[in-house]
Amino acid sequence: MSEVRREAGGIFPPPYPKNTPHECGTGQPICGKPARLYAVGWRCDIHNPAAWAARQQQDDGEAAA
Repeated sequence: MSEVRREAGGIFPPPYPKNTPHECGTGQPICGKPARLYAVGWRCDIHNPAAWAARQQQDDGEAAA
């Protein structure tokens, strides 16, 4: 079987901004506060996954009441 080589012409970078190390990449516009690296990307204290999960549980509790 022969190997087919293709030129890289027509490949463009993604239209969204790239992650910047140590800056929170959440929000529109991007937060930009100092951040830690989590599995979901760079997040500040407000946008970290645990804080987000706690807010969701709080919102669910208020909706049930």
